[in-house]
Amino acid sequence: MRRLRLIFVAVCLGLNMSVLCPAFEGKSSKQILNNGLTVLVTEMPVTPVVSVYALVKTGSATEGEFLGTGISHFFEHMLFKGTKTRAVGQIATQIQAVGGSINASTGKDYTIYTITVPYDAFDLALDILADMLMNSSMDPQEVEKERQVIFGEMRMNNDQPDRYLGELAYLHAYIRHPYRHPVIGYETLLAGVTREDLVDYYQTHYTPNNTILSIAGNISTRDILPKIKETFKEFKRGKEILRNLPDEPEQISARRYEETYPTDLTRMSLMFRGVRLLDNDLTALDVLAMILGQGESSRLYGDVYKKKNLVHAISASNYTPMDRGLFEIESLLEEKNVDATIDACWKQMDVIKKDGVKKQELEKAKRQVLRDFIFSRQTTSHVAHSQALDEAYAGDYQFSRKYVEAIRQVTGADVQRAAQRYLTQKNSTLVILRPQKETGPEVSQDEQAMPGEIVKHTLANGLTVLLREDHTFPIVAIHFVMNGGLRVETDELNGISKMTAAMWTKGTKSLSAVQIAQKTESLGISLGGFSGKNSLGLSASFLGEDLDAGLSLLADAVNHPTFPEEELLNVKEDTRSVIRRREDNISRFTGQAVKQLLFLKHPYRLEEEGSLASVDRITRGDILKFYQKYAVANNIVLSVFGDIQPEDVLRRVKKDFGSLASNSVSLTDSNEEPLTEPRETQLMMEKEQAMVMMGFQGVMIKDEDRYGLDILASILGSSFSGRLFNSIREELGQAYTLGGYSVPGMGAGYLVLYVLTSDDKLSDVRTLLEKEITRLQTDLVPDQELADMKTYLKGDFKTEHETNAALSFTSSLDELYGLGFNDHKNYDEYIDKVTKEDIQHLARMYLDLKKAVVVLTRPRKASEKTGPSSLEETGTAVK
Repeated sequence: MRRLRLIFVAVCLGLNMSVLCPAFEGKSSKQILNNGLTVLVTEMPVTPVVSVYALVKTGSATEGEFLGTGISHFFEHMLFKGTKTRAVGQIATQIQAVGGSINASTGKDYTIYTITVPYDAFDLALDILADMLMNSSMDPQEVEKERQVIFGEMRMNNDQPDRYLGELAYLHAYIRHPYRHPVIGYETLLAGVTREDLVDYYQTHYTPNNTILSIAGNISTRDILPKIKETFKEFKRGKEILRNLPDEPEQISARRYEETYPTDLTRMSLMFRGVRLLDNDLTALDVLAMILGQGESSRLYGDVYKKKNLVHAISASNYTPMDRGLFEIESLLEEKNVDATIDACWKQMDVIKKDGVKKQELEKAKRQVLRDFIFSRQTTSHVAHSQALDEAYAGDYQFSRKYVEAIRQVTGADVQRAAQRYLTQKNSTLVILRPQKETGPEVSQDEQAMPGEIVKHTLANGLTVLLREDHTFPIVAIHFVMNGGLRVETDELNGISKMTAAMWTKGTKSLSAVQIAQKTESLGISLGGFSGKNSLGLSASFLGEDLDAGLSLLADAVNHPTFPEEELLNVKEDTRSVIRRREDNISRFTGQAVKQLLFLKHPYRLEEEGSLASVDRITRGDILKFYQKYAVANNIVLSVFGDIQPEDVLRRVKKDFGSLASNSVSLTDSNEEPLTEPRETQLMMEKEQAMVMMGFQGVMIKDEDRYGLDILASILGSSFSGRLFNSIREELGQAYTLGGYSVPGMGAGYLVLYVLTSDDKLSDVRTLLEKEITRLQTDLVPDQELADMKTYLKGDFKTEHETNAALSFTSSLDELYGLGFNDHKNYDEYIDKVTKEDIQHLARMYLDLKKAVVVLTRPRKASEKTGPSSLEETGTAVK
């Protein structure tokens, strides 16, 4: 489980106060309308979008007579299924037509509906959200279709071990409180929910006095408030709802529950009865969680993971909902290490209870709170979401300001006392999800700051530097990227890019991995390696006042990495655990099978993490050789975006990176032969769901057809309004997850369409999928559909590049791949140039069913549960 993260405003913390007042920060306000509707508005003058959220104070814990049915979640689905004036599908279509996005989620205490659109489409977003809240039609046929969709979602949840563990954890940590029940409900109870039940629940709970309207973005409170009042004037106040949930009795003895699951690794949750949000011990427990298990310098990471090598991952969190929550330690490990890991966790907790915590640990935790807040405030969606939660949970939309002041006041004695009070044996619940054996049964702004343009410099050694000055937020984002990644790998050393990236910040000539972690976490600096299909590199982000420290750490990592042997052992073990978890994810597993059939020569057929055999083969010498080959100046783009003075940064970059050597880098790609016939295989997995995935060879990164294929893939696979959604989910009511995407590459590219459904509908889904592809080839796309999809993609592109970090990454890669650092500015033009005739031509050219790859993944029947499930092991890979 993840802790419910509230977004907190830093008030003091002894830091430079200018850091705490981002230039974007306009006024925030709260008003309660005559009908009881709470309206929260935060003005963000610089952003191009606005988020309009509605939080209804009802969730799975407040369902009363419907407890366990998942009716809150069921109704969340139904609110998208049309109103008195908008037919099924029109809600999402109208939002996407203006370049916006719409979604919703249900929790234990609330349900929230989210719309983000370009700011000039605010009126539409407000109208649609109000229409959904006030005029839901709940067509009987749609009720039954959506019920089937949720049944599919339940099966999908059961197929994800981490989610399954979370549901088990709540079920056993609570014995009376409704938090113990899953948000989605139980299948047998959901089956009994009628349309009349939904209408009754709607009329009782979806009232203005039980709703919070939260808005953040480039709007004026003075301008929009009259619109809000007019829009919601017919929203009638309902009866007040008394929150009267049963208290969870005090726990008087330790609890333990174990179960098995078809996966290679053990997952474990050690929980302790905690506190509600409005409790005096909230901040002490939050700090305790940070010190104990958040970050590489935390105690559990340092001892249980790093020193003792008992786990693949470990973390601590403090979940604080409206009623009493849970303090939790989660770990991923080998089954043989369960007892030793439990013992090691208790020893670390006992040390804190006996000796307390160190001053620097406290300061790190406080700094992290500030960093989390500032970074989250960059997007309208985070602001709208957090102020709605603050109001719902604390009755104060500015609760976060008080929280950070309270964090500042936390002492070491407070943390020690909290550990002594809550982290006790009798207050504990341990839930273990072990691997399933082959035999045997289961075990129980006031001022607007305008960003600058991107400026390119080339150093004497050939290194490319991109700088962008933007003081909107006191944040700096850096990307250091170079050609490499999967495209340059061989079968023998498959996974070396990923491993090099993971090892990159694990030691330099002057700093050990522990010292790097301590430095980054004490300052709230994020520094880490990444690797993908075509590149690898380092990314860093930090507050503007830490620019010198951040650049120093980056320069040290680039110029003096040591890739220490002792760290390689840990990275290899982590990589092995990732490889062994591949079959936990049906989409990833099926997708890799598609790529193995699409590509017989190109490295895209390989897994980015490598194989168990290739990971074993890779040595420290291999990594050093790989790094020295590709980390040369003329193969590097370095971008520094954000709260900077470009001249100062350029001088620093010349000093730190001007001596990097240059060398020729061979980047010859393996050109894949075109498919001449279809390829197909069937896989069996220990899952309840089935999947059909269809792949086609695609285009290169520099091919302008990529933009038409983006549109084509979205027409077919866009959520809520794509053709697959309409024809499969709407007609069959079985598919839950479906979509399509195009991946342009180097030397090869591909396009994928997929549907996750039930096994009995697999053949029908495949038939409909092929039917929709054929329809694109024979019929021109209607003008309005094409226009709507273009607007959606352009709006989505803008939303994805809302932060400096995202823009830095895209600009760096575009420059590296030869597109130019400003290519993102042309995205709208590229999309707008595509015609309906182009779409038809592309469908005929690329979506040739006679050259398609099809992978069907099905649930393994009981009689088949002895064989392997991977492509290579079943012998279905094309040789």
